[in-house]
Amino acid sequence: MYRSGNEYDEVAKEVIRIYLDYDIKSFPIDEREVCRKLGVALVPYSEVNEELRILLLKKTEYGIYVKRTSNSPPTIYFNDSFDSKGAQRITIFHEIKHYIYDEDSSDEEYDDLADYFAKYFLCPIPLLICFGISKPNEIISWCEVSMAVAENVSSNLYNRRKKYGDKIFDYEIPLVDYFDFKNRIMIERC
Repeated sequence: MYRSGNEYDEVAKEVIRIYLDYDIKSFPIDEREVCRKLGVALVPYSEVNEELRILLLKKTEYGIYVKRTSNSPPTIYFNDSFDSKGAQRITIFHEIKHYIYDEDSSDEEYDDLADYFAKYFLCPIPLLICFGISKPNEIISWCEVSMAVAENVSSNLYNRRKKYGDKIFDYEIPLVDYFDFKNRIMIERC
């Protein structure tokens, strides 16, 4: 599906708003802390009974967001049997986007934006630029994402730098300021 750059910018703005509003300041991002702050239950497949686990796996191998009911809070179930912690983390943040935008997790119409949301949340481009992080292995180390995500983010960084250099967009400046780079060695890159 084709989307304008403005749609991705709006998603990035929402990620930045969450960082600021919920006082998220550590790296790598702690998915449990983010879910706790957002009021979302985070439940690994291994912690549910076998009947529910079978239902979840039939629905999706990765994870799913289930809206609030009268008996339970909004919940993200994720498959913790994957060896890759990075794959689990990207799934969780993908589902957080569905929660934030009040979307049905099984509706594929917004999955590309949910993927972008997850990557931008875990690997915020302006912070990577400020720290001079661009190679996949650096991104994996700093953001604790999978190689596939790190390669995608590295490619996005390359394309952005090709077009804009190391420019931080106006809407990203509050995020950079929020992380208080005054005492960091690489501040001169910003």
